[in-house]
Amino acid sequence: MRAGGRCSDPVYFGGTQRRGSARMDMAFFDIDNTLIWRDPKTGWGNEATEVSKHAIRRFCELGNVALLSTGRAPQGIPACLKNLPFRGMLCFDGALALLDGKRVSAHFIPESDLAEALAEALHHKMGILFSGPEGRAFAGERRGFEWHAEQVESMEDLKSVLPSLEVGKLAFRYFDFGHYRESSFFQTHFTCYQSAPDYYELVCPGVGKDVAAHDLVLALEEESGPVGRTLAFGDSENDIPLLRAADVAVVMGNASSTTKEVATIVTDDVHHDGVAHALAHLGYV
Repeated sequence: MRAGGRCSDPVYFGGTQRRGSARMDMAFFDIDNTLIWRDPKTGWGNEATEVSKHAIRRFCELGNVALLSTGRAPQGIPACLKNLPFRGMLCFDGALALLDGKRVSAHFIPESDLAEALAEALHHKMGILFSGPEGRAFAGERRGFEWHAEQVESMEDLKSVLPSLEVGKLAFRYFDFGHYRESSFFQTHFTCYQSAPDYYELVCPGVGKDVAAHDLVLALEEESGPVGRTLAFGDSENDIPLLRAADVAVVMGNASSTTKEVATIVTDDVHHDGVAHALAHLGYV
């Protein structure tokens, strides 16, 4: 991985044809618009293509490790991905990293910042989602959008929904971007990622998918020995730090132009088996 000054030795793809000892490679797969997609008319299909699912299974059968890389919470993983051999995940854009169900690293939003974020949302009439391992809560104006989260008006309310107050990210929709720009608190206390054209996510400064992925690489190496190549698959702005850090950056054909600028490979669209085609191109399938 390129992060942290780490550089892997030359590796041939395809398992038995790799040079030297047979190292395991490690791949991080974004979920939304990389493995599953949203139809503008019908909404989220929450289904990965069978060809891409088969390719991920084959990748792991060769002795490699697959992990999920997402802004979602652990409990938000779509059912269609739960029977695939993912060893772990980085979620909330890197605020939480899990390997085999155990926490590797966690960087939750401090309680004082949660209280201030709640006050800012109510003051600016801005809709803010609070997302953590225990669930989701929502403060402010929904503007007709269903967040599938319980409404809260105070820290007491928030604690009733999220008892530990472990919150990995805040999120808001495009129609509240102006309110976000009006808030010096949000702009100075958080890193903002545009994870979709109409969706923004806020995490603690220094949190990113690249940092969490590096933690996972180190944890896996401590457990199982050296990692060969690191691959990252993604489509949006919150994927860019990890795409830059990985040895191979696979960007979906449906990705934003900004994300494509950091690609090693631009593959096909998500609904045209882009993940599978990239793994085949790299010799894993």
